[in-house]
Amino acid sequence: MEDPRRVLARHGFAPKKAFSQNFLVDKRAVQRIAEATRADASSVVVELGPGAGTLTTALLATGAEVVGVERDRDMAQVLRAELGDEPRFSLVEDDAATVDLTAIATARGRELIVAGNLPYAITGAILRQLSTHRESIVRAVVMVQKEVRDRLLASPGTKAYGAPTVFVQAGYAVEPVFTLAPGAFFPPPKVSSAVIRLERLAVPRAVETPALRETVQAIFASRRKTLRNSLRRIAPEEKIDAALEKTGIDGSDRGETLTVERIAELAEALFA
Repeated sequence: MEDPRRVLARHGFAPKKAFSQNFLVDKRAVQRIAEATRADASSVVVELGPGAGTLTTALLATGAEVVGVERDRDMAQVLRAELGDEPRFSLVEDDAATVDLTAIATARGRELIVAGNLPYAITGAILRQLSTHRESIVRAVVMVQKEVRDRLLASPGTKAYGAPTVFVQAGYAVEPVFTLAPGAFFPPPKVSSAVIRLERLAVPRAVETPALRETVQAIFASRRKTLRNSLRRIAPEEKIDAALEKTGIDGSDRGETLTVERIAELAEALFA
């Protein structure tokens, strides 16, 4: 496993701020991410933003097939030069925030494991990807900002609990793996980072629907308001009354105190 700084220097490239590139140089951390994927020779791992190929190499060592999704043409050039002869590696030049993960799974006839040191500027978009393509993803192991990890692990009624919590916990069990200081990266980011594992639930807590999205957005757009007042943004009073009565939820409570399951029940009743 070669230090990405040496790989970049060999090809005459440097990290790009425009792509939020912070290369992981801690070799033990790279190995721990690969181990956390639980990949083996039967697996297809999609690596989002493989960059200089450091984690890619560790993932290939598990015996898995690895599909790298990279939008930086310079990094794509590096990956082809460094890993082009590896039969279990293929490169998709696309944006990790929009790539069709379901199509990748379908083409290979297998569910996916997703891995990556995510560019922090597009973490939210990639988390939405994981929710959207949940049926094709058995597990994801990703590096995020420590603050994002805290939000995804949050419980109802806490300050960190919000819309991202609901959408991710709806379909995945969120597990902390380890944290990293800025010095583990080149260049060092300004925040601490954390690796999390998202394990797909056999039975989702909620199915993401337009009704659920609208309800969640209304609840968390005005955290200080009561649930009833928050819902007035999206439904008439009579609909709100009927939904609260049907679910037995107290309209004077704040919406962020509700579990994922209860929010889903409310959304279904509200838009029935």
